[in-house]
Amino acid sequence: MLTNKYLKGAAAALCALALSACASDYLDTPTHGSIPADNICATPESARMAMLGAQSGMAVPWNNEYMSPLQGFWQGETGYSYYTGELPGSDCYINAIYDQAPSWVILYSMQDNALSSGDMRWNTTWWYYAYAMIAQVNEVLNVIDGTDVGENNPDKVALRDFTKAQAYALRAHCYWRLLQVYAPRWADSNNGEKKTVVLRTSPNDPQNKAVSTMNEVLDQCYSDLDNAISLFTSAGKSFRTLNYEINLNVAYGIYARVAALKNDWQTVRTMAHNARQGKRIATDEEAFGGYMSYNENEWMWAPSFASIDNFIYGNFCTFWCCNSYAALNSRYTNAINRDLYKMIPAEDKRTNWWLTYEKMPALRPSMFYMNTAVNPATGAFKNPRMLSAAKSWMDEHKPAGVTGNNAYETATTNDETTSIIRDGAQIKFWCNGLTGEDGLAQVPFMRATEMYLYEAEACAELGMTSDAQALLLEINQPRNASYTCSLTGQALIDEVRLYRRIELWGEGFCWFDLKRWGLNMTRTAWEAGNVNSGNIPAGLACDVDPSSNHGWRYGIPNSERTYNDLITEPIPGEVIVGE
Repeated sequence: MLTNKYLKGAAAALCALALSACASDYLDTPTHGSIPADNICATPESARMAMLGAQSGMAVPWNNEYMSPLQGFWQGETGYSYYTGELPGSDCYINAIYDQAPSWVILYSMQDNALSSGDMRWNTTWWYYAYAMIAQVNEVLNVIDGTDVGENNPDKVALRDFTKAQAYALRAHCYWRLLQVYAPRWADSNNGEKKTVVLRTSPNDPQNKAVSTMNEVLDQCYSDLDNAISLFTSAGKSFRTLNYEINLNVAYGIYARVAALKNDWQTVRTMAHNARQGKRIATDEEAFGGYMSYNENEWMWAPSFASIDNFIYGNFCTFWCCNSYAALNSRYTNAINRDLYKMIPAEDKRTNWWLTYEKMPALRPSMFYMNTAVNPATGAFKNPRMLSAAKSWMDEHKPAGVTGNNAYETATTNDETTSIIRDGAQIKFWCNGLTGEDGLAQVPFMRATEMYLYEAEACAELGMTSDAQALLLEINQPRNASYTCSLTGQALIDEVRLYRRIELWGEGFCWFDLKRWGLNMTRTAWEAGNVNSGNIPAGLACDVDPSSNHGWRYGIPNSERTYNDLITEPIPGEVIVGE
């Protein structure tokens, strides 16, 4: 197996070609670095190293200027997923972020047009992340056909084809990410004719390039993925040795994700079905094992998160896991929105991913809605009996194999400054390590169950009722043996959406899904004395319409508009330059 040290060297070499030192001209790739791209792809082996380097960029911090105070959420793909896909949604509440920086809630709630101005750091980080990797991939694709494969040596040809397929698939993935954030939802896109992002497919593209329509970008993604699937197939075998490498299954999965943005349900159904072949729904042991190790049976794609790749405070696990450094020392509690929790059947085993007052029957429910027992500003428990009962339940549900701290270890007193346990606190994600800083945990980029859910959603949208119902049974009966489904029409579509929110909670999908579905982002307030109220502090509750913030769209960042003279407006598609 290739060592991480060598992979990082390859990544650094390729980054030297693809990136400049200045954020404003990071796309100006041809003259940067001292290693010609032709040399990097001189042999199939060196081309593979280049693509391993590019793919390793999905698990590293990209924008050090903005590392503080939320370092873990800037870390590549997990940063994109959790910071942009999860936090602005309805279903996941992180008390430290909202409590320590309440002004950010407006941005997370998409209620303010600041995100459309192009001046915000959130706009720049994700644009930079995607285009930096696109630039690297374009370098590889520009020269890989000249790779020396000897006298058409079959093994060398296969390795070249496999590597080229990875490049095409990664580029499509990056444009999918850009469309999620900077494009409108399909229903608001004028059938895909609204302008969105800049389509760059070659290192020889001009610096000044106008934004493309959503259709143009989606067509490029479809073309890239068709090429990737064809090349993976022609390679005849997989050269994958690391979890973050793209293979044929992952390419199919990316295709399903891209097609879902377009409501192209037949393509979603086909590609999601193909993607999950050879994988299955996780067993209980796997689903409730703390997400600490790569699950060969269900997971399809994930970062390495080996010790050598640990970025300490710049690590996803440091900020997200229930026994991490941040959870133990910085008041981070990731909690489920009670409105969603109440929709989960009591007999569903997935309820055990979250601490709720139902887990503490010795205590009266009214205690959890008393100002003397709960801090109204944060939702944190103050009553010693509540804290003791919460700790007991979480300790009992500590997964086998966790050698580090217990969940929210330090939250054991009734001191408001240290108590962080709250109703809905998650114990789905755990990490190993005595301080939590080690971040020895895994988190998936893609799971087979996500593909089952896409396939079910597509079948429901296509009116293939029995197929959608059967898929829901396959997804849900392992967690709830009594689950049945006889729903049809919109009720069936809503059922698939509900279980997508439950199953994929905390994995970076909520806001992206609400956006493409055109549903409100709703957080219901906690009310003293009202056991039927929500679990969000009143000052942070909201109900945001999908039309807010220009349809939940980020603006093109200033760095791109400074670099590219053909873009003068921050909002994609609002002004078409030159027409």
